[in-house]
Amino acid sequence: MSLSRLVFFSRTNIKIGESAGMIRGMLQACSEYSPVSGLTGGLVFNEKFFMQVIEGSRDQVSKQLKILYEDNRHEELTVLSVSEIYRREFEGWAVGYAGRTIDAERLYMRYCPTVDINPTIMSAEALFNFIRDFCALETLYVQRAGIGETRASAPQPQAVMPQRPPQPQRPTDAPQTIKVINTKIPGTA
Repeated sequence: MSLSRLVFFSRTNIKIGESAGMIRGMLQACSEYSPVSGLTGGLVFNEKFFMQVIEGSRDQVSKQLKILYEDNRHEELTVLSVSEIYRREFEGWAVGYAGRTIDAERLYMRYCPTVDINPTIMSAEALFNFIRDFCALETLYVQRAGIGETRASAPQPQAVMPQRPPQPQRPTDAPQTIKVINTKIPGTA
């Protein structure tokens, strides 16, 4: 069984005034992670976007994509890449709120033209690297679960982001960008 990686983003479908509850709920959801699922990855979100990387078997990643497509908290789900991978980059599951902190804004500037993170103008590689690096930040706005959760007890220096060697890429017939527009009618399941 081979490993796959899915990189995508979507627009939040949260109404103004609900964002504080959304932030608490999304960070809390990380505690529900189960290594038994076989999925690892990271989710970074703000009031405008959900940005996510999911790693696991092709079947599990596909099942999770279907679940996410049916989730009413977001719309305009856009898949930037689906690829076969040799190894995982995430040890467990991480959820982060992309708010306004100095460390976060430095990271935004590394991957975007401004301090406003905008996945609609990012490549799949840039979005993947942003999510990986954001989830590695030692901040209250990032929660981890699974194998990697013990890292939170040993603070890492924040000024220097670890450089990871490039992962060998194999040619794939997978599409580079797929845009899935939610066609659900409000009030239907």
